[in-house]
Amino acid sequence: MTTSNAHSFESYDDHRDDEVVDAPERDESAPVRVFLIEDHPVVREGTRRLLEFEEGASVVGEADSGENALVSPSLGLAEVVLCDVMLPGMDGIETTKAVLGKYPHLRIVMLSSFGDSYLSAALEAGACGYLLKRSSGDELIRAVKDAANGGAPLSPALNALLVDRYRELQSNKADSLGLTERQAQVLEMVARGETTKRIAEDLFLSPATVKRELRHVFDLMGVNNRAHAVAEAQRRGLI
Repeated sequence: MTTSNAHSFESYDDHRDDEVVDAPERDESAPVRVFLIEDHPVVREGTRRLLEFEEGASVVGEADSGENALVSPSLGLAEVVLCDVMLPGMDGIETTKAVLGKYPHLRIVMLSSFGDSYLSAALEAGACGYLLKRSSGDELIRAVKDAANGGAPLSPALNALLVDRYRELQSNKADSLGLTERQAQVLEMVARGETTKRIAEDLFLSPATVKRELRHVFDLMGVNNRAHAVAEAQRRGLI
């Protein structure tokens, strides 16, 4: 294992360049090569120990800041980078952008103690995953392997939150159009190709009521048939 010493790090500004480094060869039978970026020594040590205890990962290097990570020769040996969101100097978001600018092949998983507060920014910066620091060793190693295989690991605790936010977003879009909850349900089932009879059965309505609600949907959307309604709903992001 190669571990960098914070006191021996050279300045990022002294080595800054536009060189883009290609990915090293991947031995599929070997552990996933991981680089840690975390400014708290105790947390960094704990994360390294978790990874070393579990099978399937090997820590090839670590740094206490984004600047120091970028001048570490070990960074280019990694496949997956575990990066803290809150770092001194360059924060985790800026560090992610800089690392991917030089090593576009790297898979960066953001580590956070702040719930989903930085999730969107992390993903927009190019991170492939987002984990809460309270994740177990099993979750951490699964995330590392998932990231190395092209996945997008996410803390299980965030899944329900994202689903709720998506539903809220869809509800807000429907509200802005003036659809009632039942009309939105009818529209969603129409988009799935359900018949009037099936929609009526599933929603415990009469077929006549479904047809009436569907006519209201057509009027609100400015369309005159099911196909047009589905196309318009997709354009508006309702389904």
